[in-house]
Amino acid sequence: MPKQVLLIHPWGGKHPQHWLSWLEEQLREKRFETFYPDLPNPDTPNIQEWLGELKKVPVTFNESLVLVGHSLGCPTILHILQNLKEGEKVGLVVLVAGFARDLGIPEVKNFVEKSFDWEKIHSKANKFVVIFSDNDPYIPVPESDFLAKQLKITPVLESQADHIRAPDFGPYPRVLKLILEESNEK
Repeated sequence: MPKQVLLIHPWGGKHPQHWLSWLEEQLREKRFETFYPDLPNPDTPNIQEWLGELKKVPVTFNESLVLVGHSLGCPTILHILQNLKEGEKVGLVVLVAGFARDLGIPEVKNFVEKSFDWEKIHSKANKFVVIFSDNDPYIPVPESDFLAKQLKITPVLESQADHIRAPDFGPYPRVLKLILEESNEK
């Protein structure tokens, strides 16, 4: 079975210049079964709507699955992991410019209103990677540190990278390399 990758876009939806679009193309060229769904109401997102739409994506929750999220895609992934059934576990989770607590942004508060079950989340993936920027205008460094601490890992700094989004990160080879290394691909 080919390796599967589920990409989850940020608040505002998919954009062709975003590094997630570039990553989707690169992974498909390397014969990964890649899913990058348009989630509903991207400008006024609702976690229950997003999770409902994601249930329609034909991924198999096993250790061949890689989850990658940017910004609002990160707490979405935390919800997915928290809701996995007994025996379901993914291989790699990459969280870029992510958060897990209220940032004071009303439009996205419903994604982080309730506390996460960190022990369950931690048990549902073989490996986590948290990537953050030290000058992100939306996600303060303490939020990235909190996320990494809850996942029991050291976060990866992308120095002076703003919110790690287009146009600066149209291509983002670091994330592609992480996925290929985890998949033993070249």
